Amino acid sequence: MAPSKDSKRGSKTPESNINNSTTSNSNGGGGNASRDSRHTGLFLPLFGLRLSPRHKRRIETERDRMLSDPDRHSHLRRGRMTPPAPTVDVELKPLDDRQPNMKFALRPGSVVAKLEQLVRRRYQDKGHPIATAAHFAFYVDGRVLNPEDVLPPTSFKIWYRMSRSSAEVDQWKFSQYKDANNQPIPPELAAQLVQAIDTGGATVGELRRKIAAFMSISDPDRVLLVARGGTRPGQLQGDSWVVSEIKRHWLCCWISYHITRTNAYAVINGLGRRYVYHPESHYFYDGMSVRRWQHHLDTRLFRNVRSRGKTGFNAHWSEIILTLNGTRVSKTTRVCWGKTYEVELSGQAAKIFSAEEAWLLPDEACSVCLDSKNLSLMAYKITSGCNHKPTICNACLSQWIASELETKMWDRIKCPECPKSLEFADVQRNASKTVFRRYDELATRAALGNIPNFRWCKSSKCNSGQIDDVRCVRFKCKACKNSHCIKHDVPWHSGETCEEYDKRNTQKKKDERASEAEITKSSKKCPSCNKAVHKFSGCNHITCICSHEWCYVCLAPFQRNEHGFLYCRHKPECTERDPFVDLIDPQNANADPRTFFEAANHGLFPPQFFRNRLRVVRGRAARHHLEAGANELGVGQMGRNLNRFHPDMFLPPWMQEADRGMFAGVAGIADHVANGNGNDRDPMHDMRVLAQDMRAARRERA
Repeated sequence: MAPSKDSKRGSKTPESNINNSTTSNSNGGGGNASRDSRHTGLFLPLFGLRLSPRHKRRIETERDRMLSDPDRHSHLRRGRMTPPAPTVDVELKPLDDRQPNMKFALRPGSVVAKLEQLVRRRYQDKGHPIATAAHFAFYVDGRVLNPEDVLPPTSFKIWYRMSRSSAEVDQWKFSQYKDANNQPIPPELAAQLVQAIDTGGATVGELRRKIAAFMSISDPDRVLLVARGGTRPGQLQGDSWVVSEIKRHWLCCWISYHITRTNAYAVINGLGRRYVYHPESHYFYDGMSVRRWQHHLDTRLFRNVRSRGKTGFNAHWSEIILTLNGTRVSKTTRVCWGKTYEVELSGQAAKIFSAEEAWLLPDEACSVCLDSKNLSLMAYKITSGCNHKPTICNACLSQWIASELETKMWDRIKCPECPKSLEFADVQRNASKTVFRRYDELATRAALGNIPNFRWCKSSKCNSGQIDDVRCVRFKCKACKNSHCIKHDVPWHSGETCEEYDKRNTQKKKDERASEAEITKSSKKCPSCNKAVHKFSGCNHITCICSHEWCYVCLAPFQRNEHGFLYCRHKPECTERDPFVDLIDPQNANADPRTFFEAANHGLFPPQFFRNRLRVVRGRAARHHLEAGANELGVGQMGRNLNRFHPDMFLPPWMQEADRGMFAGVAGIADHVANGNGNDRDPMHDMRVLAQDMRAARRERA
């Protein structure tokens, strides 16, 4: 009898199968192993691999467990491996640059406390155990995670900070940047910096000045401030950046400083803010091209100020325009260290950068709406010729331009804080899209109107124009095909010549001449543009559409002196009188200040005249010097919608930057006259003090 298949394989009992597989494994041959053990693929040594006794015991235990339940592990006999358990990859990023990055694979549903256990175990395996009192803090999107919070089911990144105790988690730390041991700075300086940050809302520029003053350094820009760790480590360039916001959003509690060499920096002014860039030492000694510097500014400043997430700044680094002393610098030239550069961005790029930087900037009060606005919402440049710092927000400036465009010529719009005129680029930057579209249309029409023989189509449905032949009196539009008469400025009179048209409209001409005569009687022509102006109410101070200011009675012009005071020297036959003209007219060498007080004491000015000027003076003083106790009355008197841009206002723009004594002097004079105290004290005292302050301010500006 032929042997059966089972007898060839060996014993039929499970015990004999187990013994045979064990024997074959111990002898190193895989040909006589059982089907169960052969298909597991876990128990046969590969290429004569010799296992340690510990690994052999582990393999035997696992084999016995699987063979004890063949139904549960039937997929192994079909050649399939056990599917791995799902895990979540977690990347830990340190907020301290002295600590390492770590990655862990956790099961879904794990809590934050598991991370702390894994970190402690990782340090323990490396021979650096962590003290039991050490405190761990984990952050996601700037939010602190609690130990019992469940981790998300997808892979993500977590920031962590490890400190000696829970009290030191959010404490400020200061050190010198070049100190390899990170020794703390003097306690006196550290206390000043912490107090300025926590209580005073100090900015990066203020920290520079405090460190420079403590170390007796005359140039604060030599102080390099570096954020050590956090979500955005690196230089702190912006002078207006609030340091407490850096801690709250960038999770940075460690700042290092370094005193660089003289002029080892470059100042950047742009968008109404100031930035200080400190180059690496080799760039300072070997030189740095403007092209490379533009690339550094793009990557390290303009794309690196967002609070979190990806930046929306999409301008190319070559679009960053740098100017030095009003001249645009070439990309191939070298950077002049110690100089101040002006930076310009396109309109869209500037808006994106300002929006991403807004959380770093402090708030300021608008001088028009008096609301507290973020510095990114304030106007940073009204005109290219303005030498003052704007105190008006973007919304109020946009409304101002829209109002001026409705009441004045398009090319007569001026800065609300100084007499400089707005150019095309200024209106494009500060006006709304609708207002700028209207301004652009008017500017285009004016530019085309200056072209000889250019005429616009008279059709109400057509906005086209063209250069016409001067030899023909008939204009035919090439766009709408309509015609009109150039001589009479009317639609073309079909079927008759211009002479026949004149004969037919004889009565119409008589009516037009009568209307013109009546207009001449009831109006006066502007001395500047000769347009008829009819005054039906209001004062005799006329502001024409051409922006010329003149008296309606004597046609004398209104002028401003070098300090911005408005005055008019009326003709002798005029019924109007300006009591200030002898005080502020620069052509009057023998101006007598007593004229002002004599006119006031004789009742030539109504009381409301002085109350209005007192309110304006004290309101301006209260807004610019809120700490002055003498200006508390002005805060309650000024109101929210004060007409600060009226040409007759008492306080000129140049006095906004004067010291507190200047405001007190002007307010004292106005209060002195308004209250009728001319007989109580010498009025010349306040006037002499004001004159001294005016001369001092003039010397400072010169």
